[in-house]
Amino acid sequence: MFKGFKSLPRNAKACIGTEPLWALFAPTTIYFMPLFQKQLGLTELQMGSLNSINIAAGLLFYLFAAPLTNKLGRRTTSFLFDFAAWTIPMLLWAMARSYVWFLFATISNAVVRIIYVSWNLLLSEDANEAQRPVIFGYINAIGSLGGITTLAGGLLIQKYGVVPAMRGLFWAGAASISALFIIRYIYSRETRVGEFMMAKTKGKSLLLLVGRQLPGALQAMKEPFFRRMTGIYFIGNAILSIDFFRVLYLKDVKALSPLTVSLLPALGAVLSFIVFFVILPRRRGQKDKKSLAFAFLACMVAQLLFILMPRGSVAASILVFPALQASVALFQTFRDTVFMNGTAAELKSDRFSLIQILMMFFSIPVGWLAGLLYSLGPHLPFIAASALYLAGFLLARSIQRLGGTA
Repeated sequence: MFKGFKSLPRNAKACIGTEPLWALFAPTTIYFMPLFQKQLGLTELQMGSLNSINIAAGLLFYLFAAPLTNKLGRRTTSFLFDFAAWTIPMLLWAMARSYVWFLFATISNAVVRIIYVSWNLLLSEDANEAQRPVIFGYINAIGSLGGITTLAGGLLIQKYGVVPAMRGLFWAGAASISALFIIRYIYSRETRVGEFMMAKTKGKSLLLLVGRQLPGALQAMKEPFFRRMTGIYFIGNAILSIDFFRVLYLKDVKALSPLTVSLLPALGAVLSFIVFFVILPRRRGQKDKKSLAFAFLACMVAQLLFILMPRGSVAASILVFPALQASVALFQTFRDTVFMNGTAAELKSDRFSLIQILMMFFSIPVGWLAGLLYSLGPHLPFIAASALYLAGFLLARSIQRLGGTA
């Protein structure tokens, strides 16, 4: 495992090495956010509306993602805009008193859509095709580390209460994540393609670069691979909006204790580590497109079992929830790998930004709809998630039939 890490490009190691500073706090605060918002008086529809507003604002920021990333460089763009995307929202959440505080925080957090383009390129652009599954595997495994810290967060909530504990986590998270940005900037370098794109866009206005995306977008939409990947990214984003209500579902519908609800992500993290560092290395010869289809199938089965879990059954939740979490991490790894390996180097920033714009556009109503479905019947959003995973499996299979080496 560590031998593979040492062979990775400098930027990949800088991004992977600093990612735990994000994983210590961000996944935990996001996981418990619905409980925090509910304690401060927000309804399920208001929570869902915040998710939809985040998506709508993110759509606007995505329009500038590729031009900014090409003009400023992957490294500088990630450094500057990460503070707006994470530090400022963490501080606003720490001081939140009402819906309005969450509104400003969610708009600021939507800047992460710019970072999603620049950081993914900084992370993987200098790597070869064989290294990318390893890189994204490390990132998703570290993201799963948040499951372990979620257990600690749950214990803090149990001892101090939801609101005081969450405020403390937000303050600590703002400090930890800000340190990440500084350390990563010091140890990283601009990518080779990034240097080329900076020279190419030098002296050109940002608005001109934004306008030039349209012809490329029209060309991309003609390509079957790009259209199918757009659908797959939309499914992943829609699932995130639905998963926002998972902690409420476990607590209110499945009648699990706060301690059990906090323990489940930790178990999911352990299983994810086993999958990424024990099972996947032994299956390195498998095609990434085939693995993507398998991951979708695993997600669908785990999601159905999640719905069917008996009320109050700790044993069932311990078996099902970690399997679902590990399956989702697997899907995200192969989704990004298939896209990056299937896109030409000089088109990566524009295409990745475009696919995120389209994903966000189609996802705008999903957050509100997930909240509405949950208010009508708590099972409904998760039934919808099962259908989305099935659609993802069919799309992944169709990408396999397109051919290629990935």
